[in-house]
Amino acid sequence: MAKKKMSNLADKEIKEQIAKNIKIARIKLRGKISMQTIANSLNMTRVAYSQIENGRNNVNGVTLWKLSSLLGCEMSGFFPKRLEGVALSKTDIENIKSEDEKILEWGKILGWIA
Repeated sequence: MAKKKMSNLADKEIKEQIAKNIKIARIKLRGKISMQTIANSLNMTRVAYSQIENGRNNVNGVTLWKLSSLLGCEMSGFFPKRLEGVALSKTDIENIKSEDEKILEWGKILGWIA
């Protein structure tokens, strides 16, 4: 059976929100840490890091964890918040579970799944 693909629009919006939240966390430090310093700490170029902040590059969990440590914030703060009163249905959860058990675990950790 072919895997279902999530909406590219939803993926784009999520990536843009993560990028925005990373940038906000860095700006809150009011110049105490530069993009270059962060990039060096992540073993990447400043351009590559800039592309993360601008939503042009995907960022993996390890990089998000390192960023949260560097910026002194919680990793969960990078993710879009779930709207109040909006939750995944049992069918959605079963579909996610059939795709990847780890995604289901992360959904619970991040509060997206009760």
